[in-house]
Amino acid sequence: MNPLYLSRAVLACYDNNFDVTATGANGFIPELWAAEGLAILQENMVIANLVHRDFENEIRQFGDVVNTRRPGTFQIRRKSDGTELQNQDATATNVKVPLDQWFYTSFTIKDGEASKSFQDLVDIYLRPGMMTIARSVDRAVLGHVWGFLGGPTSRVGRLQNLTADNSKDFVLEARERLNINKAPLESRNLVLAPTSETALLKNELFIAAQQRGDFGTALESATLGRILGFDTYMDQNVNSVQLTSCVVSNGTVTNALAAGGSGAQAVTVDPAYNPNVGEFLVVDGNDQPTYVTAAATDHTTVTLNEANKYATLAAANYTCYKQATLGGTAYAAGWSQGIVLTNAVLPQVGQLLAFNCNGGRYTYTVIEAYQSDNQGNPSPTGTYWTVLLDRPLDAGVGATDKCYPGPAGSLNMAFHRNAIALVTRPLAIPNNAMGVLSHVGVYNDIAMRVSMQYSIKDGGTVVNLDILAGVAVLDTNLCCVLQG
Repeated sequence: MNPLYLSRAVLACYDNNFDVTATGANGFIPELWAAEGLAILQENMVIANLVHRDFENEIRQFGDVVNTRRPGTFQIRRKSDGTELQNQDATATNVKVPLDQWFYTSFTIKDGEASKSFQDLVDIYLRPGMMTIARSVDRAVLGHVWGFLGGPTSRVGRLQNLTADNSKDFVLEARERLNINKAPLESRNLVLAPTSETALLKNELFIAAQQRGDFGTALESATLGRILGFDTYMDQNVNSVQLTSCVVSNGTVTNALAAGGSGAQAVTVDPAYNPNVGEFLVVDGNDQPTYVTAAATDHTTVTLNEANKYATLAAANYTCYKQATLGGTAYAAGWSQGIVLTNAVLPQVGQLLAFNCNGGRYTYTVIEAYQSDNQGNPSPTGTYWTVLLDRPLDAGVGATDKCYPGPAGSLNMAFHRNAIALVTRPLAIPNNAMGVLSHVGVYNDIAMRVSMQYSIKDGGTVVNLDILAGVAVLDTNLCCVLQG
């Protein structure tokens, strides 16, 4: 464990004479579990440690809405002799954030294992449990990349086309976009998917210590260090999709289309499949996450949602990502549990998933996916797939509505910390008269609750670790999506 986190988070426990080598009942101390768990959490989160954090020590419950702030700016004033100074209020815009991210992990420590030392229990139970929560928090924050996809000017690069040769240009384009948007120069970060990190590391500019100026220390510490104005990290949870695991149909466009060209594009389609409205369709050469807004019934033209960012050639290939269908259950707005799909391969974690409903298009990110039965129960022989999304549903969906899996490639994020907020609040402590030991630990603006109770039925102590949070996009001008 990182000694810095250990010393800060667990020192209070040592001061209270808690013994990390304790066994049996002495090892089930919620305060100690909370402190150690928060230290592990901080070690394993990446982007969640880089964004704006908002914490107040006020008990909240799931679904509550709290206000965080979008930092304001001042305007310049001129002064001449004899004129009075004009004060400006340091105002900030309130952003409402629902606390709709309740991350938890729960496990039972059987009687036969209760005699182990606390440190053994940490290695067996606490560390894996906290790594699961850390992964979920990171995925929920990174999943909000949908909020920055916007128009072509909010994205740089091309899906599945980040290489050693063009990596410097793509990073410089992201830097330029943030500069144009007046993003502060400090606190800029670049978070990369594993495949994108590999592309950058194949470029000598990013690994030559004498050119980078850090003498190789960044690579030794498993980060990419400071690159072209960005503190750069690899995060395994960045939205990234492999084409080989997608269900697609391929065809070609008939005519060339210049950069900036839009409207209907003549296509030669796979005779067995015609693109449907709502499906993502990516044309080679443009390589943007475009989707179909209209399709001719004679299978000859499709209309995409935005103009070409890059010119495409006649006979350019396209990839259409086939729609899936909900598995027979309707879900109301605000639904935050699993959503069951059918007639699709298992969606990938980090894949966009869009719905056309209630007159709008709503795009989410899959943060967990598993094979299931039609009720969402995990089943290795099930013929359905269940997904968890980066946030609750913004609008309800019907039992047999269509949904649209996103395109292959990586959606890396170049951003200033004030682009996104991670908001956490403490959960209430259960009544100890019910036989529950509970404690809320706080470290580095993250609050986690640990609750413990002996279960006669299970023959062991049930331990539950949970965090109540919300994620919000604060400023779309402070993030640029670097596609790869």
